[in-house]
Amino acid sequence: MASEAKSESSQEAAPGPTASSPLATGHWPLATALLFGLAYTQAPLFYSNQNQYFLHGLAQGGMGLLADDWLANTADPTPLFSGAVALTYGFLGEPLFYVYYLVILGIYCFSLLRLFDLLYPGQSTPVRLAFAFGLVMIHSAVLRLLSGRLFDTDYPWYFQAGVAGQYLLGPVLQPSTLGVLLLVSVVLFVAERPITAAVVAALTNFGHSTYLLPAGILVFSYLCVLLYERRRRDALWAGGLAAGLAAPVVAYNLASFGPTSAAVFAEAKTILVHFRIPHHCRVDWWFDGIAVAQIVWVFVAIALARGSRLMPVMLICAVAAVALSLVQVATGNEALALLFPWRPSVFLVPAATAVIVGRLVIRAAGPPGQLGERGRTVMAGVLLAGIGGLAVGGVVINLNGLAYQMGIDEDGVMEYVRAHKAKDDVYLLPVELPRPPKKPGASISDFKTLDQRNRSRGLIPIELQGFRLRTGAPIYIDFKSIPYRDVDVLEWHRRLQANLRAYEAGGGEALRELLNEQRITHVLVPANQSLQVPGATIAYEDAHYRLYRLARRAPGE
Repeated sequence: MASEAKSESSQEAAPGPTASSPLATGHWPLATALLFGLAYTQAPLFYSNQNQYFLHGLAQGGMGLLADDWLANTADPTPLFSGAVALTYGFLGEPLFYVYYLVILGIYCFSLLRLFDLLYPGQSTPVRLAFAFGLVMIHSAVLRLLSGRLFDTDYPWYFQAGVAGQYLLGPVLQPSTLGVLLLVSVVLFVAERPITAAVVAALTNFGHSTYLLPAGILVFSYLCVLLYERRRRDALWAGGLAAGLAAPVVAYNLASFGPTSAAVFAEAKTILVHFRIPHHCRVDWWFDGIAVAQIVWVFVAIALARGSRLMPVMLICAVAAVALSLVQVATGNEALALLFPWRPSVFLVPAATAVIVGRLVIRAAGPPGQLGERGRTVMAGVLLAGIGGLAVGGVVINLNGLAYQMGIDEDGVMEYVRAHKAKDDVYLLPVELPRPPKKPGASISDFKTLDQRNRSRGLIPIELQGFRLRTGAPIYIDFKSIPYRDVDVLEWHRRLQANLRAYEAGGGEALRELLNEQRITHVLVPANQSLQVPGATIAYEDAHYRLYRLARRAPGE
């Protein structure tokens, strides 16, 4: 054990070819990482997936009456994240959620800056700054908004996102954003710190167990490289520590989400794969020309990275992802689909972008020294100003709500509920189901304005998915937020179907049956509809919505 620890320590302490470079030790890379986060921007709380992944934590932290919500009492798929949410909300304050994500964005940026430094050592400061500028620009809100306005598509998104609607960075803080640790792990391995790299990869699973397979594939690639290099002890330590760290995550998931019975588990898998998240699980939903281009992008980067320690890691991960994906398509195995064998693309695509952009920047810079000392100083100043400008643009876009826009039609009714909710209240909301795509579609960005969204007319806007967190009130069910234990998935689906039937009849027999079965106290309908239920009175109405309060039933009724 002492010899292996000494081996790892000596590797990690070795200065390497770039250990003293400005990119690795200077202050401007840290500043760039901060500016990257500002340029990238964040959506306002509580947005999109936060409505699911913050629910358990906010309920534990005492937000409103969420502790009484049915979904908040189902098994928690991300307990550590929920604990951090509860602690932050209960004692530190909501603004820190933005700070947390700003730190994660900075880690992502700094990791790619460091990867460039390792792959292309000895570059001048202006060249490093040129790469930093390119990295920030590709991810910036300015470029993404411009692309959306000009082409109605957020094309820069595809240089950072994986396939199947999966990604490391998204609009907000959520458990999957901790996947940036996979990029950190890759950089550590390239920097000759394989044991630490394996440990960091395994730690990703504590943020979200959906990374079990991608992290496992990544560590497997490390072991292959180490064994090829005849570093068996390092491989043993790396694999052993990674497996040991993954074990409690696997144990928790088996205990919390293991099969109740074969039949129930099979039905729950079918609901998730084909009804709730087919955009993540079904290749025929997402495999299109853009997905092909992203795959080609990764393999081009692999070719450009030849001769480096990054190349075999990316190659093994890419081949494993493609092979497992083909197995899933050939067999139609739903369990494998829910493991997302294509998810390694979430770190392969941004790594590929760093490799290719780095090569382009170096080629564009030309021979070293051609600018002269003054030219290099001027160029560095211009690039730093450009990075700062992108950060300012991101802040302006954020403050003016030009990117991740949320509807305002529902503000009135949500504010009323937030102020007037009471113990034992349960709200029934209309549910809007997504329509199957007419053709396959790659990972879609949320970075767009409301008028760009494909929203059905006459139905409740999808922004009502935030009803729970914006009001602190329990609801009966919605489509966005789901449980993962098999019996809970079946109950979620049963509730959803009952909800749909209740509104299809416009307040008819199906609604009355649901109200008799469940202790629902309020029903929300569009303003142009009325509720035909004995004892129902209007509690609130505006130009968009009408909220009915139902006569309370005595216990036992």
